[in-house]
Amino acid sequence: MDPDAEPLPTVVKYGGAALSPAMAQRAAEDLLGRTGPIVVVVSARAGVTDQLLSCLEPPFRTVRHVETVQQMRLEHPGLTPAGETQFQALERDLKRLRSEGRATPELSDRILTYGERLAASWFAGEIQRRGRPAQAVEADRLGLKTDGSPGDARVLLAASAARVRRGLTGLLGRGVLPVVTGFLGVSSGGRVTTLGRGGSDYSATALAYCLGWSRVELVKQSVSLRSADPRLVPGTRPVERLSFDEAEELAQFGAKVLHPRTMEPARARGMEVTIRSLEDPTQRTLVGPRPGPEPLRAITLLGPVSLLLLRVPGGRQRRGVLAEVSLALSTGGVTVATLYTSSALLCIVVESAQASRAQKLLKRFSRVEGATLEGPLPAALVTAIGEGLLSDLGRLPGGLPPLVLGASATNRTLSLAVPADRGLEVLRALHRNLVERREAPGG
Repeated sequence: MDPDAEPLPTVVKYGGAALSPAMAQRAAEDLLGRTGPIVVVVSARAGVTDQLLSCLEPPFRTVRHVETVQQMRLEHPGLTPAGETQFQALERDLKRLRSEGRATPELSDRILTYGERLAASWFAGEIQRRGRPAQAVEADRLGLKTDGSPGDARVLLAASAARVRRGLTGLLGRGVLPVVTGFLGVSSGGRVTTLGRGGSDYSATALAYCLGWSRVELVKQSVSLRSADPRLVPGTRPVERLSFDEAEELAQFGAKVLHPRTMEPARARGMEVTIRSLEDPTQRTLVGPRPGPEPLRAITLLGPVSLLLLRVPGGRQRRGVLAEVSLALSTGGVTVATLYTSSALLCIVVESAQASRAQKLLKRFSRVEGATLEGPLPAALVTAIGEGLLSDLGRLPGGLPPLVLGASATNRTLSLAVPADRGLEVLRALHRNLVERREAPGG
């Protein structure tokens, strides 16, 4: 890279832990040391979204809501008058929640956005106090459009681009640093919607898409991408480079470092996305259109989940059965983590909280003559990810573990549903055989 070249425009997103009291000064200094056009995206400060979630749990009591708001005020000192209006709006919405007596999806989404709104106002103030002009920007007012799905909205990139670009380039042209709320957008009908937990990563790549920029940095406090969760597996390896496909698979199958939809805008624009640690600058992963020179091997554990086993006469040979099952679950609000099929059996993995609903929706299939429905069974989903993975399956001694309840494989992914109490054992076994032994001399 030419050291004299102009710095590329970059969207820099700071996670909630990176904005904690212990790290806030470092985050501000990290930002002020940069040159070139920058747009900042922020998550809610650590713990704030959980506080707001607690407000949505009945019974809705004034005392608890007042205490939560007071605690949040302590965590956002020195707010500007504009920032103080966010607290007033939050108090009004909590009063409405108590009055209505139920947390509707619309009201819940709006209340959950105050963590990001307050973080943007607070962090913009921190930057201003250090001598650089900055302004908090609310993504819904900016015009980041979504499909309106409560709690898990998808950004409508093409519909958002012109207005978002106009708003942000206007600020940049005046020398003002935009500090944009992550996690939220607005439906075509004007309703505030959220993008799901961890959605600020997705916000960052969506904004870069709208701006036509090709660089995004996702700054965490200390989290880095490794070959497995180091809290669960000893001897994990850093992951230095990922393809979009590999990063997306990791997020979908349980790696909490990324929101599952983060790579959709990045892939569409061919961006370069860097995931880096604020505490340790050497910890970074580059995500781009191509995998690294050496194939990645990473293992994830998703659980607890639930497994339902649907045996239908004719199995997948029965015309339309997969479509019927998928439609029944999706229209019933159940998200399928993965679905395995054999000649006669459908193995459906869902979140445990949705297992009872999935069971009810699938019961109509069990009324087919000869059909059976078993479960839900407590399970864990262990997934190995990496280009060319199938060529390494011979490294598994004796093949797949005998306790596997369901399995699927592509050239990039091996996913195993196993009993819930054996998930950690299988995770470590796959890491040992597909990562550690592969990297050992002669492995």
